[in-house]
Amino acid sequence: MPRCSFCKSNYEFPRGITVVQKEGTPRYYCSSKCRKNSEMGRDNRRVKWVTKSAEAQEADRVDKKERKQ
Repeated sequence: MPRCSFCKSNYEFPRGITVVQKEGTPRYYCSSKCRKNSEMGRDNRRVKWVTKSAEAQEADRVDKKERKQ
């Protein structure tokens, strides 16, 4: 499962965009929103919606660990 290069969220393979840079390194984006923000040069640590989604993903991971135990 690829991981978005901008917001660091995991997404299913048929969804999203893969951009290959001139150096040959692939950049994975889960949505056009992430791709456009990255191309504009925005810092993902300063964008509010990225930090909120990261916090939500962390909460989901904790919930899944608690369910397994």
